Parts: sequence; structure tokens; C-alpha cells
Amino acid sequence: MTLFSKESFDLSDENGRLVSIGRVRRAVGLDGRVEVELYSEASAGPTNGDPGRLSAGAEFVIDGRTLTVERAATSRKGLFSVHFKGVADRDSADELRGVELELPESALPPLPDGVYYHYQLIGCSVVDLAGHRIGTLSGIMETGSNDVYVVADDDGRETLVPATKDTVKEVDTVRRVVTVDLPGQAELATPE
Repeated sequence: MTLFSKESFDLSDENGRLVSIGRVRRAVGLDGRVEVELYSEASAGPTNGDPGRLSAGAEFVIDGRTLTVERAATSRKGLFSVHFKGVADRDSADELRGVELELPESALPPLPDGVYYHYQLIGCSVVDLAGHRIGTLSGIMETGSNDVYVVADDDGRETLVPATKDTVKEVDTVRRVVTVDLPGQAELATPE
């Protein structure tokens, strides 16, 4: 079963929250193809000939309208070449540059315990073990071995936090708080 196929969710459900799972980076070629970047491994696309979540027939909300994947292929590491039905030339593809690919939150496949979609973490408050605020999780870098959380303090200074079990002690997506243990970094935290 393709997780993001037409049959797996109803895009007409206007009550569901839309979640951005990737974006169109640029037009590719002259035939309407675009290069798509997916934001996390959990929303992975085609690999080794497997069409993955970007298979023909998959639907996404793009710029407020529903577009259907006609075909997709791996472009280069982490990027995918996608042709959407109705996007027939480079000019049409160029209009999609920078646009987010969205799905209803209910369409996302469940993840194992301790694994989160990026949208669930971005914007969370990051605190130390004593509950002192370090900053806000503003970005996630995928490094290959483990993710690295970018945490911005109130002055805009950034701290890089390895997303490992030794460092990230608790993630509460309801309260939107990530608790971390950063030995030797006590000066980063401010009492709340």
C-alpha cells in the first residue's frame, strides 16, 4: 500500500489540519517536472526504484489546490523529480517554485514511539533538566547519523543540540516542550 496514495485519505476534509511535508525547489527541464525536497525521512519518496510516497496517483495540496503525481523518480540525494498532472511546461512548473506540499495531518502514517515529524518539533520550547528555558527549536538538520536540533534563544543566538537519547530526555508534543541534557551548557538556560 502506498501511504500517500489517493485512496489513503480524503483531501476534501476541510476540518483537518494541513501539514507541510516538503516543498518544490525548482523547475526541472522543459516538460513541467519539478524538484521536490521532502522534510523528513518519514515522508521519504522514491528510493531504489520504489516509488514510495510520491507514486503515481498520490495527491497533495499545493498552493491551495490539489495536484496529482503523474510520475516521480529520485533526482539526487534527498531530492525527487516529480511531474504533476496538468503541469505541462517549464513556465507552469516555475510557478510552483518555493510552494509547500501539504497533506491532511490524518493522512500521515503513524510513527514508532520516540520518532516525530519535523512539524511536531519545530516551534517547541527547549528546556534543560531543571526546566530552565534554553530557547525555541527553530530547525532540524539531518546529518545522516542523527538529527541535530537548531535551538534559537531570545536574542537569536543558536545552539546545536544532537538529537540523541543521551541528550534529548523528553519530548512532549502536547505541551510543545523538549527537555534536553546539555552537560557543560548551563549558561545557555534562563529561568522561566
